Amino acid sequence: MTLKIDTRAGSKELIAPLRRLGVPVEEATLPAGDVEVMGNGPDGRLVPVGCEYKKLPDAFQCLRDGRFAEQLRGMREGYEVCWLLLEGRFQKDKYGHLQVFAKNRWQKAHGGINYQEFAAWLMTMVMRGGVLIHHTEDQYETVEWLRTFHLWWTKKEYADHRAHLANYTPEILGGVTPFERPTAVQLAASALPGVGPARSVALAKRFKSVRELACATEEELLECEGIGKKGAKKLLGVLNE
Repeated sequence: MTLKIDTRAGSKELIAPLRRLGVPVEEATLPAGDVEVMGNGPDGRLVPVGCEYKKLPDAFQCLRDGRFAEQLRGMREGYEVCWLLLEGRFQKDKYGHLQVFAKNRWQKAHGGINYQEFAAWLMTMVMRGGVLIHHTEDQYETVEWLRTFHLWWTKKEYADHRAHLANYTPEILGGVTPFERPTAVQLAASALPGVGPARSVALAKRFKSVRELACATEEELLECEGIGKKGAKKLLGVLNE
């Protein structure tokens, strides 16, 4: 599966270095975002993943004019997973001003934006906009991250390249609700074949005890988010052994 790069904006400068790293790149005109890939999703289905690429000056302008909100609406309509990739070095000075590194020196960010304002904008994009954010310092790091982005979504089976999630995920860390310990049902469910962290949470929400889970019917299992008929039958086979 190729990594589609929009050629209408600054993202086109990423095409050549990505190809030098062996990433299969397709030049495209995307309806939203600058980068797109069809990734291996759960249950063997492909999911559209989009990424908006912005250098810091453009991000600052978006903060002022609200343009990214419109871009994000388009991304959320077209992609199941949305990323914002920010490129550039920034820091807070002792007065709380936002500084960027440009022309080999630190200088104040244009537009009078302070550090707290920028940090709050990023948090709003995550919490209210539902976008994932990654930050790189320069084009070299951006290209390397996009290479990993492509590999992560396309080169392995969904379960295989998410195996580490069994050791650390928000669900396992926090249980059914944030900051709670995992329940006995969740721990038991996570040991069943084909049940990852997300499905174990769904099962723990539906069944209040391990005994109730063990006696589950196919109809009850189908009520759990992320479990289809094939998965339900597989679970019944294990539970009824």
